[in-house]
Parts: sequence; C-alpha cells; structure tokens
Amino acid sequence: MIAEFKNHKIAYIILLIILFVFVLTFLHFWPDKSKQRIVVIAMSLFYFAWGVVVHTKSKYINSKVIFEYLAVSLLSGSILILLTF
Repeated sequence: MIAEFKNHKIAYIILLIILFVFVLTFLHFWPDKSKQRIVVIAMSLFYFAWGVVVHTKSKYINSKVIFEYLAVSLLSGSILILLTF
C-alpha cells in the first residue's frame, strides 16, 4: 500500500486537497441542509470519477475496482445525507 502511495503521489495529493475543499464547503453551508446535500452528491460523484480515472490511467481497471469506488462513494454519501436530516 505504501508503494501505491509513492507511485501515485500527485493523484492522492489532488484527492486530499479536493476532499478537504468539499469538507470546508460542507461546513460553510451548515444551516442550509439542501446546499449541504448538493455538496455531498458532488463529493461522491467526484470521488467515484477520480477513482475510475486514476485506475484507468494506471491500466489497473476492472469491474471490482469500479464497484468498490461506487460502493464507497454511495455509502459515504448516504451517511452524510442522512446526517443532514
């Protein structure tokens, strides 16, 4: 796993920065739950797309990888949307 981080350092740095921006945006819209839900949906879509693009570029893409990113993005997005009710 450490080797994976070393090989794709820039991709993971971009992911962390953008997820951090999404977290700040989510907290910025704190009283407005509908805007928070939009941020959560955008964050989930970004995470899924990021995973597919990075694995496509590294030539290590298969249906298991796609379903893993889809499952994680749906699970985390669902939990955050449930927290906004």
